[in-house]
Amino acid sequence: MKKIGFLVAMLVLSGCENQSAESPRDVSSAAELALVSSSESSVEPEDPHDEEKRISFVGVGDNLIHNVIFEEAQLEDGSFDFKPMFEYVADPIETADLAFINQETLIGGDAFGFSGYPDFNTPSDMADNLKDLGFDLVNGASNHSLDKGKQGVLNTLEIWEQQEDMVFTGVFDSQEQRDAIPVIERDGLTFSFLAYTYGTNGIEPDASYRLNYFDKDLITQDVKKAKEVSDFVIVSAHWGDEHMLEPNAFQKEYAQLFADLEVDAVIGTHPHVIQPVEWVEGKNGHQTLVVYSLGNFLSAMSTGTENNILGGMISFDFVVKEEEKAIENVKWDATVMHYTGDQNDYAESRQNFKIYPLDDYTEELAQQHVLNGYQENQVSKASLQQTTDKVIDSEFLK
Repeated sequence: MKKIGFLVAMLVLSGCENQSAESPRDVSSAAELALVSSSESSVEPEDPHDEEKRISFVGVGDNLIHNVIFEEAQLEDGSFDFKPMFEYVADPIETADLAFINQETLIGGDAFGFSGYPDFNTPSDMADNLKDLGFDLVNGASNHSLDKGKQGVLNTLEIWEQQEDMVFTGVFDSQEQRDAIPVIERDGLTFSFLAYTYGTNGIEPDASYRLNYFDKDLITQDVKKAKEVSDFVIVSAHWGDEHMLEPNAFQKEYAQLFADLEVDAVIGTHPHVIQPVEWVEGKNGHQTLVVYSLGNFLSAMSTGTENNILGGMISFDFVVKEEEKAIENVKWDATVMHYTGDQNDYAESRQNFKIYPLDDYTEELAQQHVLNGYQENQVSKASLQQTTDKVIDSEFLK
């Protein structure tokens, strides 16, 4: 169980007469009364921000479910259990007040049948597993969101709606739902969660509201609404060039927009490799934490390289003290996607999937990785650490 309970609310700001959106702070936290001083006879509500509040956050990258992964997760009764694959990284997810994951592959309904690349459909049991692991925020806006068309989107919304106390966003079943601002609460603080993708592999949505694409006007509108109903704004950004260790011009441009709009944290996914973390200063001096790419988390890329098995787990604290807001204690912990198999039959033989913290990974395990020797790959803990040190600023590795 999470250490702190919370309430998920969908808040819509409407311009229609006779309609109003109640502030989440009014809904979720009653004012506490305290004496102002012994010499004063009146009592005033205590400001909930007078005392420091600190909410811990952890985010992980692409949950990219290839066929060999769901085949290994299938149980004798036909159901699926992916949780053992996460066991070595489960503790920080469970203990964080807020935990984010990018559900890269569509969970579009079991009736479609299960499939891997290029048109993914992941078993619906994955949603239950992620909830059990402690994830709270799930990105649904990826380039694979429309792999099963409109019905796949409607199915995935139904599946995620069954998961209480989780926020899944990025795809929608109506304009009203798209225009709503997803909000999650922790200890009286509220967090808006927005999600956007660069594209959907050339598949066009059936309706303009079906999916959030990157669009400056849309993002500006959404963030403005979000800042009116929450203390912090978190953006999931599905962007970047695959397999590139540096952000491209598109990512830089939108990172600056997010900073100018005073978004608090941007969590990037999609490149399937790690990319830098940096503070981006907005036009009004606001500092936005931008994580350009967390890389792969759970995956089995058949065209993979050593960089594709290296991921990251970002952690930090959202802090409020006397109306001042900040993000503190930003830390990057590298992860490794480990699996074994037959080098002579790499694609079909991959098995024994486990995610390890790089700190706990050993050279012995690295030598057992089936990627060793495949397409001239040479996996080692030392080289994985070297790549991490090259890409991630030392400020975030302490």
